[in-house]
Amino acid sequence: MSVEVNPDSLRVASGTMAQLSAEIDSAPFLGAVEVAAQLVGSNVGSALGESNTASTCAKQVLKVRYDQFASLLSLSADTYGDSDAEAAARIAGVPDINSATSGG
Repeated sequence: MSVEVNPDSLRVASGTMAQLSAEIDSAPFLGAVEVAAQLVGSNVGSALGESNTASTCAKQVLKVRYDQFASLLSLSADTYGDSDAEAAARIAGVPDINSATSGG
């Protein structure tokens, strides 16, 4: 499958990434603390008690990453030349989301 890369398609992709970031704010809260309270003393209850914090952190990491890609795509649209080589280089320069330098 080929994708046509031009300023308009880069702006559409940027808008999609920005929308995904905005949707994270409305993602449901786990609500695991209530269940954990009923499992006091168990390993499962302890893990559930920590899961809300982990979920919130994961959502924030994804939100930052979506915002980062939205900005990169928007910048690429604004500075687009005759090819998508610069945009590809910018995107390739983003570290893996699991790396210590990913900003998450």
